[in-house]
Amino acid sequence: MSHQCTSHKSEHALQPTAYKIIDIDKHTALEWNFRVATHFPTQLGQFVEVSLPLIGEAPISVSDCGDGWIDLLIRNVGKVTSALFQLKVGDNLWLRGSYGKGYPLEALRNKPLLVVAGGTGVAPVKGILRYFSENPSEIANLDMILGYKNRDSVLYKQEMMQWRDVHNLILTLDEGEKDELHRVGRVTEHLETLAIPNPELTQAIVVGPPIMIKFTVQMLRSRGLSPEQIWVDYERRMACSVGKCGHCRMGEVYVCVDGPVFNYAQAQAFAD
Repeated sequence: MSHQCTSHKSEHALQPTAYKIIDIDKHTALEWNFRVATHFPTQLGQFVEVSLPLIGEAPISVSDCGDGWIDLLIRNVGKVTSALFQLKVGDNLWLRGSYGKGYPLEALRNKPLLVVAGGTGVAPVKGILRYFSENPSEIANLDMILGYKNRDSVLYKQEMMQWRDVHNLILTLDEGEKDELHRVGRVTEHLETLAIPNPELTQAIVVGPPIMIKFTVQMLRSRGLSPEQIWVDYERRMACSVGKCGHCRMGEVYVCVDGPVFNYAQAQAFAD
């Protein structure tokens, strides 16, 4: 059973519905978290289509969810997201979803878990990290390697204080100097030196740019993890979200329907 945050499904999956913004957390100049009051079922790792009338629509990962709300980490990079950044608490935005397949919590429980994520790729796993930090008895141990470009681009600074207290967190920067909170270097550099005592039991989640996923998975395989033990998150070119337009197709797979979370035993065969 997956972690599902609410229980009432809309009858019209393709029709956007207005939902109220209940909080806005400005992580960086370009990345804000919008907490939205919702009433549809959401699984950690799924995504929604966010829209504004007469402006457009964009697929956004659900970074976290709870009873009657979801969190959306939105980066201001285009027409739709720029308009979203003009909204305030109490305003409406329009959503349809949730779509796709999320993280298999039952496959992760009571095992060692390693999460490697870079940049805004931390957003899709934020809910997983929160869940196991609040429920540490449900995980054997949790190692997190989270990479950002520099100090100004770091997301979830407050949340990471709790994660660090409960589990092993490595926060690394591409640029800058090492201090008590930050290391310097690519995530793969720190993965190379991380102890993995039980590689035959460890589950891994990898989220980030395609090149980062490629080299991280190669290193995990060299450290003894099988493809079946690795989960990847492909956030790419999704448009319709129901497998009709073909924008996100890789071979015979539609990321919006069959993903965005895939077991690497399947993902390693993708044609792109």
